[in-house]
Amino acid sequence: MNQKTKKFNNNLARVPQHMSFDTDAITQQFQKQAGLVRDIFLFTVKRQFSGNIFNEITFTVDEFCKEMGYNKSEMYRRMDIFRDKNEYGDKRNPLPKPPTLVDGHECDGLLEYSLYRAAKENVVFNRYSKNGNPEIVSYQILKSVEVIYDKSTNKNVKRTYSVVLSADILNEVFLRFFVIDYGNYKALATRSSDATSSYRNFYIFFGRMVATAKYMRTHTFLTTVDVLAEVLNYNTADASHKKQSVKRALEIIKKKLTHSFMFKFVSAPESKSKLQYHVLFTFTEEVLDYYDERMMNTFWTALREKGLEYFARKLMGDKYDFRKVLELQKKMPRQNLDEFHSWWFSNEDSDFKSRLLNELKKETFTIEIEPVDPI
Repeated sequence: MNQKTKKFNNNLARVPQHMSFDTDAITQQFQKQAGLVRDIFLFTVKRQFSGNIFNEITFTVDEFCKEMGYNKSEMYRRMDIFRDKNEYGDKRNPLPKPPTLVDGHECDGLLEYSLYRAAKENVVFNRYSKNGNPEIVSYQILKSVEVIYDKSTNKNVKRTYSVVLSADILNEVFLRFFVIDYGNYKALATRSSDATSSYRNFYIFFGRMVATAKYMRTHTFLTTVDVLAEVLNYNTADASHKKQSVKRALEIIKKKLTHSFMFKFVSAPESKSKLQYHVLFTFTEEVLDYYDERMMNTFWTALREKGLEYFARKLMGDKYDFRKVLELQKKMPRQNLDEFHSWWFSNEDSDFKSRLLNELKKETFTIEIEPVDPI
């Protein structure tokens, strides 16, 4: 790859690799709220890493709905599980009580209930460890959610939410991620929340496909109908129907993406069977170049390392020893790691952070970058 200047692509969004390798994890944990929780996460991460890197993320329900394609009234409407009668008209006894804030406010709407669950519950991801062994990791998505009322009114209707991503998730987004186009992700919204969730989950998987093709120095990615059906959350057992459902979804998604893919059904490699239940994706050079996570990986890794070094100086004070900094970075205790993120996402030392951010942008996007192993 020749040395060249490349603009910082602010349309690209970072997705933890876990979400591309274990695409079913969020669905398993949050079930009907899975699509909304995933969108809350992408919405928050995109804002965090697009000019708001050093602050908590604050937004209104109007801002979230406009950006992610939701209906505001549906977000505020009391959820059926908290109504006094079930879908058949039978009275619930006992009546499920929604999560309640210290001031008595009930999180019974879809958005607030999903925010609550994203902070309360952990997502379990399956992956391979650094040693190549199967490993299970459990991550909290949001560390905290603050509900801020508009005090200019006597009602608690107009609310703003201030959220903080968990330290574990921040580490993953900083260090192990794939990239997708945030505009394309939003464009996959449909009238059906289930279809929207399926298409957007596939697009997260798409980020892994592109990264793998780039790393393998090829323009293709091969997978199976069964894998894609799981990604799209199609649970039919009939193989033919599953294949047709996958094909229909891929055709729809393909047309909605500005930097898209080609695909065809093929037989299994080295198989004598003529049954075509594998899918071969093909990407143009332009598409592979657009989703350039190598430069982003270099940029964000350098930003984090420089930030950790600065923070280590603050921790060590007069005892600062550059030789100990790398060791501190690798084995930073959980308490100090939380303290680092609290410092990082604050206004403290903002001049240093802003200067570092701008300097690294200039440095990174004029240097030669080596491929990043997506595995």
